[in-house]
Amino acid sequence: MNVDAIRKEKTSIEEQYGPWTAHNIRLAGDLFTISPEPSGDEVKLRRVVQLVHDVCGRIDGLRVLDLACLEGMYALELAARGADVVAIEGREANLAKARFAARALGLEHRIDFQLGDVRDLSRERHGEFDAVLCLGILYHLDAPDVFPFVERLAETSRRLLIVDTNVSLAPRDERRRDGAVYKGESLFEHDPSSSSEQRLKAVWSSLDNPSAWIPTLPSLVSLLGRSGFTSVAECWLPAEPDKTPGRITLVALKGEPQEPELTPAPPSDRSVVPERPPLKATLPSTRVWSIARRWIPRPLRTQARKLLNTEQRHH
Repeated sequence: MNVDAIRKEKTSIEEQYGPWTAHNIRLAGDLFTISPEPSGDEVKLRRVVQLVHDVCGRIDGLRVLDLACLEGMYALELAARGADVVAIEGREANLAKARFAARALGLEHRIDFQLGDVRDLSRERHGEFDAVLCLGILYHLDAPDVFPFVERLAETSRRLLIVDTNVSLAPRDERRRDGAVYKGESLFEHDPSSSSEQRLKAVWSSLDNPSAWIPTLPSLVSLLGRSGFTSVAECWLPAEPDKTPGRITLVALKGEPQEPELTPAPPSDRSVVPERPPLKATLPSTRVWSIARRWIPRPLRTQARKLLNTEQRHH
């Protein structure tokens, strides 16, 4: 497609579906889906691309799953680097824009765009992937869907899962799954009286559920561990300077569980992250505490540590 043809089709798509809402993609020359100026999501794209490359050692030849792909920016970037991508999106308007961009960039042979609900993800239907992207999804799902969805993420991931999501900073309620307790809070998604058509047009909300339940960071990490991931870490670099305190990027890896061979077996469950830090970890570590320690006799410090450990076990 030449630049004039691309520009003409872009105008036609915008007339039918509205302008691009988030993904600023260079289609040809100086023609972008939004603007030649950065629009905001570029920093997250840089982070995701770096993580996939660093963890997997390459991008070329990987099989990647992009869930709720929106207008396709992540799928397109990874496909341009040689990955074979399955991109699932629940709104036809977003898919029309993504498919158009793939045609404009000559990448349609590398991306399988599918209209569908990410809650229907399954290994039987979609297969397994070297890298799975779950970006901006979890906090739009309600409690009954969060748990099986995370379990399916583990089933379809061979190695790497990247989760970018909001987490609860003020847990007000809890949910139970297979005997485990998870902390979180419920949030508003849609007016309960809204129609299906109105909910589909609300592109920054869930597909249909009127409310969502988001776990705390410890509960989410514990859920990932219980679902089959052996390591979970939070990503800080590449930096996203405008990220809010409740928005995080997690890197979850699937491997073979390892335990120390030269020490006694660790006493704790490897998949359980406490909601609160140990009591002794919350004590001041400032200069004031350092000075105070010099005035406390060693026997008293030893007794205090024993009391703190006992208190922690009771929690």
